[in-house]
Amino acid sequence: MDKLKPVLTQYADVTRRLNDVNSRASELRDQRRTIELDLTALYATTREELPNKIELSSSGMVFSVKRPNEWKKGWTLSKKELKQYLDELLPEHGEDLMNEIVRRQEAKMVEKDYGFELKVTAKRD
Repeated sequence: MDKLKPVLTQYADVTRRLNDVNSRASELRDQRRTIELDLTALYATTREELPNKIELSSSGMVFSVKRPNEWKKGWTLSKKELKQYLDELLPEHGEDLMNEIVRRQEAKMVEKDYGFELKVTAKRD
């Protein structure tokens, strides 16, 4: 028990610090979502064509716009969902069946809203 206490104390300290960092990160994500709403309004209402990609040389990042109906969100499929699909279709058609599942799921994933991405680019020497 004597050996366990200091390790658990360290663990609790790191966990507390992680919770603090996660809390701050959550606040920053909320701020970013608000700014993304402003960007959405700007891109949706500006009459002139705004660029889809802008290199931000001061930060080494690239800002890119994903316009509605032109991109797909990533998706996951749970075992429960997969089973429901398999039960609906003929399970003896393996590959054909999987193709049908993918087709159905991807159709739901086409995004109707804007999406934004900010990436760090490779440093230039």
